[in-house]
Amino acid sequence: MKAIELYRNNDHIILVTAVKFKDLKNIVKFTQRTSSNWSDNNDESSKFYQRQTNEIRVENIKKYISSTIFENNESEILFPSSMILSINSDYNEFKKDEFNVIDFELPTAKESCLIVDGQHRMKAMFSLYKELEGQFFAEEKLIKVLNYKFNCTILVDYDIWEQAKIFANVNFNQKPVDRSLYYDIFGEIPKFGKDEKLGDLYVAHELGKFLNLSSKSPLKGFVRNFNSGKGFISQAFLTQQILRLLGPRSGWNDIVEDFKKNDDERLDLHKKLPKVFVAYFSTLKKEFSEYWPKSIDKSQATILTKTTSLGAFLRLLGRINELFKLGLFPNYDKMDLKDLSLEKLEEIFNNIFKPFDHTTTSGKELSAKYFGQESKYKGGGSMGLQSQLFKELAKEIGIPA
Repeated sequence: MKAIELYRNNDHIILVTAVKFKDLKNIVKFTQRTSSNWSDNNDESSKFYQRQTNEIRVENIKKYISSTIFENNESEILFPSSMILSINSDYNEFKKDEFNVIDFELPTAKESCLIVDGQHRMKAMFSLYKELEGQFFAEEKLIKVLNYKFNCTILVDYDIWEQAKIFANVNFNQKPVDRSLYYDIFGEIPKFGKDEKLGDLYVAHELGKFLNLSSKSPLKGFVRNFNSGKGFISQAFLTQQILRLLGPRSGWNDIVEDFKKNDDERLDLHKKLPKVFVAYFSTLKKEFSEYWPKSIDKSQATILTKTTSLGAFLRLLGRINELFKLGLFPNYDKMDLKDLSLEKLEEIFNNIFKPFDHTTTSGKELSAKYFGQESKYKGGGSMGLQSQLFKELAKEIGIPA
């Protein structure tokens, strides 16, 4: 196979060529992430950066391909960009001539070619191919599909991190992209010798995914993502709030600094964070049970599920942690919350939120003040309202904001 060489250094090569569907269909690998590294369903898919394909989009692309090559009888199917693939060099030498043209061989092993960008169009072609396979007298159409050439950019010897950065650059530079997607891509890949400044993002991203996916989490299903429209808050919002708790002046910055260390020096402090959040939100769910959503359906949204409330409570947790680490939390000795057991954390949080005790009249009245029908926080949210609620909640539990 011939290709034009666009770039080469000691470790990487980028090629541009056209590849027939029949040469790709048995070697491409579709990838998607389905779990957090901290979730109950951790598997190999957590190392990939692709989101789940959108079946509606796949079907629309399939119709476009079919109408172009069959109904309009055109040989060229125009896509706005080339498909980006990734392969290993293996035994290819990739020698080029004076015109930068290279002779090389595609790998032949199953799933040896990763799709970096273009999974939807490839799935659409697969869908069309399988549909035609089940039809009588469709041989000519099958031949057209098998011989269709995808315009491809091929990355040679790029690792997962480098592929993710290229995927993000392609999508971000072409059009505006939801900030949640940025967090999702770069939060998915730990540093491992790469960009250390993203260490805090990885920790925040993994914790956010755990809170939204784990059956242990009271916030399971609260985060809207690109695979489901259900939920109350965006992934970008939750990630930004957690990032604030991991910042240089926060009580949990030691977790980020530990994560940046080499494997043999790291204490994996980030793995202690989930139990703190589980214990904290379990207490909130119990004490504010009257206002906690009964399901993740949007119709069940309450003041507690708004960004104003959740942002204030996350900020409050950060403040609680800071005071404990400094030995300034009223009636408690100096301690690090992440070093405590889940049972001890629940005991502490239950005691902290006693003013809101749902079994007492005063507790119910106090909860109604902030989260009931007459609450001044029932309207639209803003950073100002979030800050105001944080300060009022801090005052109610007896700590400085």
